[in-house]
Amino acid sequence: MRSPELSRRQLLRTLGAATLGAVGANLFATKASFAIDGKTLKIRNDGDIRNLDPANRGGWYDETVMFAIYSGLIQYKSGDAWGWQLDAAETLEQADPLSIPFKLKPGVQWTNGFGEVTAEDVKYSYERFRDPRVNAVYASDWAALDSVEVTDKYAGVIKLSRPFAPLFTSTLPHASGLIVCKAAVEANAGVIETDPLASSGPYKLAEWLPRERITLTRNESWSGPAPYFDEIQLYPIQDTTSAETAFDAGDLDITQIGVSSIPGREGGPNSLIVKPALAYTWLGMNSLNEKLTDIRVRRAIQQAINTEEVVLATFGDAVKPSFGVVPPPLLGARDKLLYPYDPAASKALLAEAGAEGLQIKLEFGTDADLLVAAQIIQAQLAAVGITLDVRQVDGSALTAQQQDKDGGSWATIELFFSTFTTAPDPSWVTEWFTCEQVGVWNFQRTCSPEWDAENAAAAAETDDAKRTEMYVALQDQLEETGAYVFLYHGVNAWLFPPELKGAWTPDGQWALLREITMA
Repeated sequence: MRSPELSRRQLLRTLGAATLGAVGANLFATKASFAIDGKTLKIRNDGDIRNLDPANRGGWYDETVMFAIYSGLIQYKSGDAWGWQLDAAETLEQADPLSIPFKLKPGVQWTNGFGEVTAEDVKYSYERFRDPRVNAVYASDWAALDSVEVTDKYAGVIKLSRPFAPLFTSTLPHASGLIVCKAAVEANAGVIETDPLASSGPYKLAEWLPRERITLTRNESWSGPAPYFDEIQLYPIQDTTSAETAFDAGDLDITQIGVSSIPGREGGPNSLIVKPALAYTWLGMNSLNEKLTDIRVRRAIQQAINTEEVVLATFGDAVKPSFGVVPPPLLGARDKLLYPYDPAASKALLAEAGAEGLQIKLEFGTDADLLVAAQIIQAQLAAVGITLDVRQVDGSALTAQQQDKDGGSWATIELFFSTFTTAPDPSWVTEWFTCEQVGVWNFQRTCSPEWDAENAAAAAETDDAKRTEMYVALQDQLEETGAYVFLYHGVNAWLFPPELKGAWTPDGQWALLREITMA
C-alpha cells in the first residue's frame, strides 16, 4: 500500500479495543470452535472493507476479500517463495518485452447472471486504470500499458508501451490484475465501491455488516477447484490483543497476532507461523507544516532518533531496524543510513535554525507497539531539547485529514507514523512518494519531478543490478529530504489450530482464503 495504515493501507474502519465491546454481543455470542460450526471459517481481518474496485482499493484488508471473490489471469502462490500460477487464464506468456498474449479458460462465469468472463472483460479491467474518470489510485501498476487487443472471445494480447519489470511480480498476480465485469460496471456508471457488482472467483460476497462482519459464501457458478469452506466470516478487528482474546475464546479460528505475543505462543497447543513482512514503517514529517519547512529542523529530528533503540525497546530481538523503505529480500534494499543517530549534530542544527525549544506533535492510530515506539522517540527528542506531544488518534480520521483537499486541515499535521505493505517488487514501494501522490498517500508532501522521472525509469529497467542501484539512489534522495525516519519492516505472525492448514503469501500479509483447508 500500501494502507499500506494504513498508511496507504490505514484507512481503517475497524474495531479497536475501545469499540470491540459495542459489537461483542454479535461477535462473541457463541463459544463454538470451527469443528462444531462445520465448514464455516472465522478469521480476523485487521480492517473493514473500504473499496472492492481493483483500481481504487484501500489496502490488504480489501485485497484479502478480493483475491477470494475475483479471478485474475494469474494469482500468487502460497508458500515461502514468491511465484504465480494460472487462475482464469489457460495460457499466459510474454512473447517479447512489449507483448503478452493470453487465453482465458472457457466457462468462467460471472455472478448475478452476467454470463462468461471474456477477453473484453480483461481489456476493460486493465484499460480503465488509465481512464481519468476512474481516477485510479493504483494507476502506476498499469502505467506502461498501451492497450489490450482482443483477438477472439477468450483471447487477447496485453500490449505495453515500454518494458515494465514489475508486470509479473506486482501487477498481474496482485489485485491490479483482477478482472471486473464490464457489463456490470458500465451498468453502474463505471463505479465499483463496496459492492463488487459481479464476481467470478470461488467465493462471493454474501453479506457485509460494516465494522462487524464480512461474510463470503461459495460461488455456485465457480467451475475451478472447489474451496474447502462453505462460508468464511471475516471480522474487522484492528487491535491484536482483542483478536487474540477472541481466538482464545474460540470465536476466531485464525488470527494475526502482535509481534510481542510471539514468544508466549511458541511451543503452545496451536500452530504459529511467522513470516518476514514486505512492509515498511517510518516516522514521516509534513514538510509543508510551518514548523518543518526548514530542512535543518527536519534533519535535526532525523538525527535525534536512535532507531535501533526504538525497535529494540518495542519488539526486542524479533524485529530489526530498517535502513529504507524497500524491505529485504527485494532488490534495492539499503544496508545503511546517510544520516544516522547523532544527537550532537541534531543540537547544532536546531541552534543553526533558531529552533531551540521546539514543540511538536506526533499523531498515529491505536497501535500498542507504535505507542511504545513513540514514547522512546519522545525521550530521545527531549534529550536534544525538543518537546514531543504524543497523540494516539483514530487512524481513519487522521488519514482523512492528511487527504483533505478542501479544508486545508492537512497543514496542521506535523509528525506521524506510517506503515505501508507492498508487493514483491521495489516499484510498488516507491510509487507512493511521487508528486502525483502528494495528499493522496504522500503525506510528507515531498515533491521532485527529477525523482519521479528516476522512479519511472527504475520500473522500466530490466537489468537487476542496475535496478538495485537505482532504487538505493531513490531512497538516498528520500532520506536527503529530511522528512523520513526509517524504522522497521517487521514480521507477520498468525495463530491457528493444528487441525487447519493455512495458506498465505510468502510475507504472511494476505491469507489466501481460497486455499485454506483442513490439515
